Amino acid sequence: MVARVKIAFVSTVLHFPWGGADTLWTRAAEAAAARGDSLFLSLSPLTAAHPRIRALLAAGATLDLRTPTSPRLSLADRTLRKLGRPTPTADRALADALEKFAPDLVVFSHGGAYDLLQFPAVLAALRRRHMPWRAICNWQAEHPLLNADDLERIREAFASADLIAFVSTRNLATTRRHLLLPLPNAVVVHNPLRWSPADVSSWPAAPEARLATVSRLDSGKGIHLLLHALAEANPSLPPWRLQVFGHGPQENELRALVAHLALGDRVTLRGHVGSLREIWADNHLLCAPAIDDGVPMTLPEALLCERPVLSTRVGGAEDWITPQETGYLCPAATVPFLAEALAHALAGHAHWPAFGAAGRLATLARYRPDDYLRLIA
Repeated sequence: MVARVKIAFVSTVLHFPWGGADTLWTRAAEAAAARGDSLFLSLSPLTAAHPRIRALLAAGATLDLRTPTSPRLSLADRTLRKLGRPTPTADRALADALEKFAPDLVVFSHGGAYDLLQFPAVLAALRRRHMPWRAICNWQAEHPLLNADDLERIREAFASADLIAFVSTRNLATTRRHLLLPLPNAVVVHNPLRWSPADVSSWPAAPEARLATVSRLDSGKGIHLLLHALAEANPSLPPWRLQVFGHGPQENELRALVAHLALGDRVTLRGHVGSLREIWADNHLLCAPAIDDGVPMTLPEALLCERPVLSTRVGGAEDWITPQETGYLCPAATVPFLAEALAHALAGHAHWPAFGAAGRLATLARYRPDDYLRLIA
């Protein structure tokens, strides 16, 4: 098959394995490969090891491996730079690799909205070669630390893009607030979900409220704050249990926190469970206490499984949750706010089945499963 166009996909996520932030660009790359396009994939070894990436390579994609050189950063540092700053050598090497491939289109998948600030040589190559480019912004901080030079450079970069795709309305609105720009080339796209109708299970019969978190166990997800809030609100709450699904760097800290708060009889860390049906066959309410986020796919997936959601008002939560109809929105990821939201939600436990049913209908009506095609149109 003769290649239609040459497309380069570049991920700035270097320190974590293939995950939720990779689903959008990977699905676009698979669609491009299926129509006969020639692909260049610039990724970390961790991401390249995923079976879906190996399948793209087996089908003829070119791989450019970029090994991370910076250590993992604290939450405070990630507010400034979501990922480690590459060395000038790494920036230049990526620019050279792109120029050698000579793509008709470059698609960047950003861990943080302003990751291109870290790649001045790449931006210069895009301008010099007049390479059309698009970007996916998978995450946005509400209050990043940007100096005047950063602001000017990202304004110039975003203005030159064909398309800037944000995964939530709030992330786009927040970026417009940061940059004081209308960003007419920006759109909101939906991440492909792993849900299928077979994942829907009947409402769990349990004497207590069954809560679940489903995410990477990372400090930015706010699970430690949820545990403190549950401990604080516990005397006034009806009976409840929490299952924590996922792995990540905060796992040992969370286990220690559960013991410290004497919640061992109510909180269970389950590790990674890949089956949505298995998760929601035993749980009633998704708790998503993230501090900053893009759009956790777990929110619409829980709603499609007929389970209501309690989430902090970050990222894509407001796109998917209608308060008092399909779930609950907490103003911010603080212990007092979360404790108050939990008390309110658990007091209305009897309404959860109706919220879940309404959530499935609303999400089915809203979800655009083919949005990834906008990246390669």
